[in-house]
Amino acid sequence: MKYIFGPVPSRRLGFSLGVDIIPFKTCSFDCIYCELGKTNRQTIEPTDTIKPETILNELEEVLSSSPLTIDYITLSGSGEPTLHPDLGLIIKEIKKMTSVPVALITNGSLLFKDEVLKKVLEADVVVPSLDAPDPVVFQTVNRPHPSLTFEQLITGLINLGKCKGPWIWLEVLLLRGMNDAPGQVEQFKPLLEKINPEKIQLNTVIRPPVEEYARPLPFSQLKEIQKVLGPKAEIISGSSQDNTQPKGLVVKSEIRDMVARRPCTAEDIAQCLGLPLEETVHLLNELIQSKKVSYELFNRQGFYRGI
Repeated sequence: MKYIFGPVPSRRLGFSLGVDIIPFKTCSFDCIYCELGKTNRQTIEPTDTIKPETILNELEEVLSSSPLTIDYITLSGSGEPTLHPDLGLIIKEIKKMTSVPVALITNGSLLFKDEVLKKVLEADVVVPSLDAPDPVVFQTVNRPHPSLTFEQLITGLINLGKCKGPWIWLEVLLLRGMNDAPGQVEQFKPLLEKINPEKIQLNTVIRPPVEEYARPLPFSQLKEIQKVLGPKAEIISGSSQDNTQPKGLVVKSEIRDMVARRPCTAEDIAQCLGLPLEETVHLLNELIQSKKVSYELFNRQGFYRGI
């Protein structure tokens, strides 16, 4: 499959079947913490390189043949999904295929556009991001397209919060020395109140980022920030779901597909594929020896990445 991946264990969405609708690293941001690498096409213009019928045909094939449990069908993947001009149509057609809820993970940068917001509202859950409490941090952390402003981002998020329809789970990704100072955390509070999401999901860097200086926060600090931001705040940084998928025939190509999308730990891969950890590590070692997969340490944890 070219555009469908998973199901993968998600810290937010259980077992999530991913749907890529935008070419790799085509985005309106170039975030310093991105686990997929540097944005190679930064744009705010609609991108319809991948046709809806191609995506939907692949998805229908997976849904008709997969025995795996799926909690959400998630539009996210390798680029910013709100750049697709047929986003609303794609979500509507997915809902005709299945009763599995549709989640949309977005950086939120284009929600100030009415035509984009209308399409986004077709989803069951929208997971936008707010990583900055002010314009300076916005430029430093998210490195947006030159035409985008912090004010537009906040306007779009507030407009989303006023709409009826999808749940809004707002992610706030925190970085050491970037947006975690007590004064900055206080600055987040009035913005979050205006946006009024159902959940505020606190996150930090857990996989190797594009910039080495994007460093994670310790869990103890996340707990303190959670207290400041109030009862809607929850910490999602950490290991994925403890449950595993039913076992089936597993080939090395499935592991390669996973780590080609994003860096994964051996535990991530074992949970997703329903394999014992020992067997997963054995397969990973064979892939490393054949130069199909690389291994790196980040924050004292080992990650595997496709070559």
